[in-house]
Amino acid sequence: MPYRVGVRMKRAIAVAVITVGIAGCQGMASKIARLNVGTQRDEVIEHLGPPDSDRNIVGFEVLSWLDRRPGRFSFSHKDYTVVLKEGKVVQFGPGLIRRDGKTSLQIETDDP
Repeated sequence: MPYRVGVRMKRAIAVAVITVGIAGCQGMASKIARLNVGTQRDEVIEHLGPPDSDRNIVGFEVLSWLDRRPGRFSFSHKDYTVVLKEGKVVQFGPGLIRRDGKTSLQIETDDP
């Protein structure tokens, strides 16, 4: 009887560890999809972690993250950008930022 209890306990612990591990492996795409326009800068950093890049362009703060994924033959990556004005999110999504005129920015994706 003690043997069965030990096996059950080990299985329960293994399931708990796997569940926590899977929950912690959310990709950047699913994390950034939960943002909203108007979200405060501190909340963005808390939710997504520290950015790989933080710069100011024409009055906007631009935060960028590089989602690195090990592939079979190489590392693939995708850039994710959050644009803030006065400390609040005004744009976010996959892609790189580009200047769109003298006073505006646009996130540009690789998609055709």
